[in-house]
Amino acid sequence: MATNAVLHHTTPIMTAQGLFHDLDIYPDRLVIHRTDIVTRLFGKEEVIFYNDIKELHVYDSHLLSNNWSQLIIIPKNGKSRTLTYGTTQRHFAQHIKETVEDFISRKV
Repeated sequence: MATNAVLHHTTPIMTAQGLFHDLDIYPDRLVIHRTDIVTRLFGKEEVIFYNDIKELHVYDSHLLSNNWSQLIIIPKNGKSRTLTYGTTQRHFAQHIKETVEDFISRKV
């Protein structure tokens, strides 16, 4: 999924901390940093360029005591990524989706 392109933007426009991940948003890509212990020890960051994204979805869960949102990133090729935002972070998922869709529409 990651492309060996020259990365021009070195500072993220926005960072959204979720449950077990941090997401850096750049004008041309998303960078997912998993924060669970196993991935921090053995994993690496995931880079998803906007031109590789097929769809974005946000799903809200409303249980008795827990509310969260999931941002689902569906790439054109490869496996989807699910990023989860907790009760106090639920607005992040929709805001990220709108921001990324805005960047994608500018590239078209």
